[in-house]
Amino acid sequence: MADVMAACSDNLNNLFSCRAAAGWNHQGEEQEVQLYYKMFSSTRHGFLGAGVVSQPLSHVWAAVSDPTLWPLYHKPIQTARLHQRVTNSINLVYLVCNTTVCALKQPRDFCCVCVEAREGQLSVMAAQSVYDASMPRPSREMVRGEILPSAWILQPLTVEGKEITRVIYLAQVELGAPGFPPQLLSSFIKQQPLVIARLASFLGS
Repeated sequence: MADVMAACSDNLNNLFSCRAAAGWNHQGEEQEVQLYYKMFSSTRHGFLGAGVVSQPLSHVWAAVSDPTLWPLYHKPIQTARLHQRVTNSINLVYLVCNTTVCALKQPRDFCCVCVEAREGQLSVMAAQSVYDASMPRPSREMVRGEILPSAWILQPLTVEGKEITRVIYLAQVELGAPGFPPQLLSSFIKQQPLVIARLASFLGS
């Protein structure tokens, strides 16, 4: 939440109005999603999207709070396995990402902790890499990546009597060497936040 609030200068409305701070750069709008990017290094990237899904918050929350559903609408995620339910709101999750879509030869895998929270009217699904002895060890076939603080943030809205949901998606990742081919980075930058549009399509299908 701190990273998102820094990006929007403590006003989420800014992200829906093409305004961002803290090193985030607006990349335009596609499929009614505002796209932002922040480069930390050639292997460390930040992706941020803001859009509206024409579904009640409960429907959207059901899709984003269940990591096993992520591969159905988030293209790079090949496998999302619930490794351990720690509490009702904390899960350990193992992810494998197919990186051929971004011209990286080896898949990336991640061990992360996912935490559900409510902050006022906001519903938050946050994720960050974690080391836990029971989770899969790094293997030669994959590069172990790191998920830096990342989140889905949902805000309910009522427009003309219809319940819809504002969605903010933040993904900050360290993908490990080698970095992206520079000529392919621009298309990948836009693909990540567009998960909001794919989520909307998934829920509408």
